[in-house]
Amino acid sequence: MTSQERREARYQRRQDRRLENKRARCESLGGLKKAFSYRKMFFHGKKCCNGVGWKQSTQNFGLHLFSGTARRRKDILNGKYKFKKCSHFTLRERGKVRPIDAPHVTDRQIHKTLCNEVLIPLYSPCMIYDNGASQKKKGLHWAYRRLEEQLHWHFRRYGRQGAVFLLDLKGFFPNAPHAALYQRHRQLIFDPELLALADAIVASSPCPTPGRGMPLGVEPSQQEMVALPSSVDNWIKCQAGVHVAAHYMDDYYIILPDIEKLKELAREVVRRFEAMGIRVNKRKCKIIPLTKPFRFCKVRFTLTESGAVKRNGCRDGMKRSRRKLKFFQREVAAGRRTLAEAAEYMQSQRAYYSSFDDHGRLLRLERLAYSIFGGVKLCSKFLKTEPKSA
Repeated sequence: MTSQERREARYQRRQDRRLENKRARCESLGGLKKAFSYRKMFFHGKKCCNGVGWKQSTQNFGLHLFSGTARRRKDILNGKYKFKKCSHFTLRERGKVRPIDAPHVTDRQIHKTLCNEVLIPLYSPCMIYDNGASQKKKGLHWAYRRLEEQLHWHFRRYGRQGAVFLLDLKGFFPNAPHAALYQRHRQLIFDPELLALADAIVASSPCPTPGRGMPLGVEPSQQEMVALPSSVDNWIKCQAGVHVAAHYMDDYYIILPDIEKLKELAREVVRRFEAMGIRVNKRKCKIIPLTKPFRFCKVRFTLTESGAVKRNGCRDGMKRSRRKLKFFQREVAAGRRTLAEAAEYMQSQRAYYSSFDDHGRLLRLERLAYSIFGGVKLCSKFLKTEPKSA
């Protein structure tokens, strides 16, 4: 047996072991009947009411939760459940228009049960550790700390030699290819009933382009999109052997000490994304030397000559804070708002800038607030002493 044949045999054995592990994970779910047991559906139905108990639809849902859960479970097991239309509305977040499709609370019970009992147990083992979005015990600030740790790791071995490749996926949710999602279902979900339900949720999602797009506001969309680039993530970590690489949803960074190798790797990563049908925003893709600061998820990172990593918050947020404080000054003078509301806003700004190396910015903001409110410091005492306006 030649060396090439031995390598192929080892590869096939690894593939067989991985397939066995995937089947074992899927079999541990117990099929549709066990994954969608009455106890689990009732528990996740109670979770759907958290934070939205003031809605009339949520109150009606909670009032008939016992009988409604049994009826919906029966329809799910019989394959007769029909998803309702989503409530569509638009949000504008700092100039970015985001179309939101909110499902009915009865559909949210099905979505939450599918995510927590099927998708997360099957998707999580296939995702890399440095994928920090929408996962338990992770999040945005975890991603910031992870990038800081990886910069320290790089500096101990290579100093400030090398560069960082920043990649952004264009319209990550609206341009998601359904074919890639269906293919991932077939690779990980071996139970035909669970597979049919997962495919039905993707097919029933409202999207302007047929066969493309996942709506914002639907919980399965979040889990599907977090795990969608896992094949490229594992190629970067395992086949390419890159240690300093991670992503938060659609924002990627890759750091290598050799800039020429980084350029070759960047071209290959872009090619693999486009082969999957995931669009890349090439206008936002850039390679920045580590001797210069770079931005990742609205935070500026600077690797200094001593190896320290400085994190600075969003610069545009400072401009918005100053404008809003002056707006509060006019509102308080007109009697439409109180100092307690201005103090609440200042407390949020303190919490934001205190998590970064922005003591100077916070100090300037405190001085501005102190000056425009006539020498009154907007501290937490106003939150307790002065009642809010109606």
